[in-house]
Amino acid sequence: MTNIHPTAVIDPSAKIDSSTHIGPYTVIGKGVTIGKNNKIGPFCVIENTTMGDNNEIIASAFIGVKPQDLSYKDEPTRVTMGSGNQIRECVTIHRSTNVEDPTTLGDNCLLMANSHIAHDCHLGSNIIIANSTGIAGHVHIEDRVVISGMVGVHQFARVGTMAMISGGTMAPQDIPPYCIAQGERARLVGLNIVGMRRAGLSREVMLSIRRAFKTLFRSGKMLQEAINEVEATHPCAEVQHMLDFCKNSQRGITAAKLKMRETDGE
Repeated sequence: MTNIHPTAVIDPSAKIDSSTHIGPYTVIGKGVTIGKNNKIGPFCVIENTTMGDNNEIIASAFIGVKPQDLSYKDEPTRVTMGSGNQIRECVTIHRSTNVEDPTTLGDNCLLMANSHIAHDCHLGSNIIIANSTGIAGHVHIEDRVVISGMVGVHQFARVGTMAMISGGTMAPQDIPPYCIAQGERARLVGLNIVGMRRAGLSREVMLSIRRAFKTLFRSGKMLQEAINEVEATHPCAEVQHMLDFCKNSQRGITAAKLKMRETDGE
């Protein structure tokens, strides 16, 4: 294959589409399937991974290497990646500890330099994760989330659709959809208005989300009481998703900051 640099090391079992480019000194190990028109730069290591089409991996990324979990015993676990992703320098994505449940990354995500996705994580599509952010094991991140640099997300936590986490935040609990979280220990400080506009949500839907946010997190009511109150209004699908996210929390929901900005993220 003329698209593979002669210094690259390719395991004979790897399945690589002829349209994919592989740069110098990259190692493609066992159990790898790579789709069409991918661009894989120099000094990368890819193992136990299924990759879709049109991904760009810049350089020195490690994808599908074994998890940093002492319980892992060399099982043939995997990473599954969709299409159209941009993986920047020195990103690490570790394969799962469970054979039946691979680490997953959706489509059209941007993982910036030095970011880390640990074992058993499930990431949706259109996600941006900035430089030097660490996502611990078993984290679930829904679509259109933006996570700034130097953030740490605790293992088993969840981040909801269109949420945004500010730089330097430590997130030990679940961050609900559409919310902005920030702080040395994360607190909700408003709504991701800009993100919702860019996603095409209508003004009526955004107003419904704002009303639900105030009831859930600023009314002073117990969370279950607030959920029941919002559900009684027959909410739109987006608000119902926020409610379901809260009801299904195992780690607890991130609390709101006591004094919040009136701009709600604008």
